[in-house]
Amino acid sequence: MLAAAEAEVDGGSWAFVDSQLSVTLFYFPQAQMQGDVDNIAKLAIDALAPRIYLDDSLVDRVLVQRFYPDNPVTFIDPSEKLLKALTIKEPVLFVKIDDVKLEEVAT
Repeated sequence: MLAAAEAEVDGGSWAFVDSQLSVTLFYFPQAQMQGDVDNIAKLAIDALAPRIYLDDSLVDRVLVQRFYPDNPVTFIDPSEKLLKALTIKEPVLFVKIDDVKLEEVAT
């Protein structure tokens, strides 16, 4: 995961230093997975620090979802990177990090 993160961010800087962050994790296993989906979140969030964000204490919101191949889903307006993840024929973890928009959760 670190190599993929470093490919997206200049090696000498962080993408986020003092933002409130939202992390979205979509896991696409190729078969029923062993273990719990929450284990994916902890490992991924820890692995992204300190390259993507300075410290994982910046993460205020986490969305984790797994999608099994025998139960296909259709995404509305998927990003280019999500479309690419959907074409990979081995287990893949799609990660999206955004600034938290508090107005989205204040309803």
